Amino acid sequence: MKRIYYGWWVVGGAFLLLFCAVGIQFYAFPVFFEVMVREMGWARTQVALAQTIGTFVAGAMGVLVGWLIHKVGLRPVMVCGTIIAGLGFLLLRTVTEPWQFYLYYGLVFSLGIAGISSVANMTAVESWFDRGKSTAFGIAATGIGAGGVVMPLLAVWLISKYDWQTACVCMAGIVILVGIPVSTIIMRTSQERKVALGQAQQKGFEAGGVTIGQALKQKSFWLISISAMLLYCGYMIGLTHQVAFAVDMGIDRVTAAGAVSVLCVFSIPARIGFGKLGDIMDKRYVMMMVASLHAVAFAILLKTTNLTMLYGYSALLGVGVGGLTTMLPGLVADYFGRKHFGAVYGALEMVTTLGNMIGPVYGGWIYDTTKSYYLAFLSGIIIALLAVILVYVAPKPHSH
Repeated sequence: MKRIYYGWWVVGGAFLLLFCAVGIQFYAFPVFFEVMVREMGWARTQVALAQTIGTFVAGAMGVLVGWLIHKVGLRPVMVCGTIIAGLGFLLLRTVTEPWQFYLYYGLVFSLGIAGISSVANMTAVESWFDRGKSTAFGIAATGIGAGGVVMPLLAVWLISKYDWQTACVCMAGIVILVGIPVSTIIMRTSQERKVALGQAQQKGFEAGGVTIGQALKQKSFWLISISAMLLYCGYMIGLTHQVAFAVDMGIDRVTAAGAVSVLCVFSIPARIGFGKLGDIMDKRYVMMMVASLHAVAFAILLKTTNLTMLYGYSALLGVGVGGLTTMLPGLVADYFGRKHFGAVYGALEMVTTLGNMIGPVYGGWIYDTTKSYYLAFLSGIIIALLAVILVYVAPKPHSH
């Protein structure tokens, strides 16, 4: 019987880690967002600030995570990240003041998540694949969508059956019980496995690439990074506030949380489909398609007055974000090579983090100021169209 290529085990491990890390950090957060607003009496801008701090911390750690993987190895980074993230969510159950929310979720939990999120997992997957790289990225990234389907509904169920404090303990347990075994048993780069097996590194894995300093001097790096930043800004406006927006319309919380799951369900086949598409055509054009879908989704949300329209927006945005998360690592590999992939991809994540930071607070500020999300959702259309233009003018990648 033919042995399964080990790279696919790494893809499976990345799926599980992204399922936990991103599923809890991003997709369960809107559920906790609504609970904190309702039970603590905090303003929406106050609660959204925790998401902003968290995305800044996780994003700012991207370059460091890539560097640490190169210096000390993938598994130590992932195990430490898992433990810190679990501790952060466990501490969250003791929150009574906003500053504690910012410290435990925004700093501790998010610091740990950086070690088991996109940079670490995509660096591991990239090291194993020469051909079909975007497809491998897409399959790994379906863990994000699957986590987005399960985690919001699980959070709602735990909060309704017990309380939000118990939900925090359960989320911490999931991170630890999945993260530590997967990180220690499965996850390693191709180079680490060859060293462990006493094998010489193969020429195929000695591919070149630019350093992070060289990447930062290229116009293409900034055009791609800023376009992704804009898309994530719009995406986070919608994701963070759509449950509260739906509840304001009179939709009950469980049904509203279902819209987040719809988004994630539709992102799953999109990640695989766009991954395959990215392996057969220019990834820039695929990225432009993705950005256009974001604009159409926000045009629907702008007119949403009922559950059907809300779910339609969620489905379309899910397809768009599925393509976005799959295309970005593929674009980095095409433009800048594999030698310093982790650090360069981490640098791109730092830039996109600005969008993740601005989106939640901007949406909350617009609502708190105008008592409406209209201007926030209109902004989602405008910045998505701007992203299309930026990707279009990016120079074609050079071979390394």
